[in-house]
Amino acid sequence: MHLPGIGDRKVATSFEAIECLQNEWPQWARGRNWRSAQSACRDALDGWCGAKIARRSFVKAANRAGLLPGRRRADAPAWHGPASCEAHTWRPAALSESR
Repeated sequence: MHLPGIGDRKVATSFEAIECLQNEWPQWARGRNWRSAQSACRDALDGWCGAKIARRSFVKAANRAGLLPGRRRADAPAWHGPASCEAHTWRPAALSESR
């Protein structure tokens, strides 16, 4: 994975994943998936869940944050080229139907 300001990082164990999530994860990417990954990795260390579940959760969080090579942030809007302002103007349903 590639962490902004740090560079490439290999994570091989649940302990390394927790270190990465706590100390190296970008602040802007600390949302629901980040919390879920932290919880799953801690549970794996404590024996409450398997390493496979922790890995899936960690990879999902990294993928959603755009930290995996060749991926971009899942919540980043896709660029579709220039659009008119009218296309992005919100209108209540009642006003849209009257046109």
